[in-house]
Amino acid sequence: MKESHEIKPSYIGETMDRRINGKRPGDILGIEELLEAWMEMMSMIPIVDNMNAKPTMAKPKHEGTMSYEEREKDIVFTIDMPGVSKKDIEIEVLDNSISVKAENGGKRKYNYTRRFKPTVDADSTKATFTNGVLDITITKVIESKPKGKVIRIL
Repeated sequence: MKESHEIKPSYIGETMDRRINGKRPGDILGIEELLEAWMEMMSMIPIVDNMNAKPTMAKPKHEGTMSYEEREKDIVFTIDMPGVSKKDIEIEVLDNSISVKAENGGKRKYNYTRRFKPTVDADSTKATFTNGVLDITITKVIESKPKGKVIRIL
């Protein structure tokens, strides 16, 4: 015996009622809503395409490079700063960061900031500037481990 898959008229009416409720008048099948969703999705294509493009790098406001080397007892920074003189350079050292700025009458401008983990002794900072290269050496503060004490219970 074959099964009959008849669609009952009341079911069709309920489906149509659900489609009509909340839809635009005359958009019984929801085609306008589907078309709007499709158009919105298509407008996203340029955004998605740009996600795969290589990022463009902003040009730095300086023309040198800063290297950072952490040694056992100190930290050494080397910065290429051609076109400025020693008197144009300003160095600020805090416990966990360094800031170096220099400007030569608007022709050359440098602005470097670097944070680092070890705490340093700002008073130990030594800097030399030779042939457009700034070398800065800062001594690390060696934190002693807190000494514990064994307590005997009486």
